[in-house]
Amino acid sequence: MSKPEVTKPLETTELDTAQAEQVAGGDLCSAQDLLALTNSLTQAYENLVGFTSHVMERVIGN
Repeated sequence: MSKPEVTKPLETTELDTAQAEQVAGGDLCSAQDLLALTNSLTQAYENLVGFTSHVMERVIGN
């Protein structure tokens, strides 16, 4: 019976800026655009949590 072949692990490499932008959608949006979108979504979520807390306090009567 023969031994199974052992495969070598792939070498890890880092993406340069051009490759990162290509992965992020190329010309459609840059890494900075994605960061701005993430920040906007985070702020919208925090606003929603704050509004929900405000409504709950008003309903409870505090």
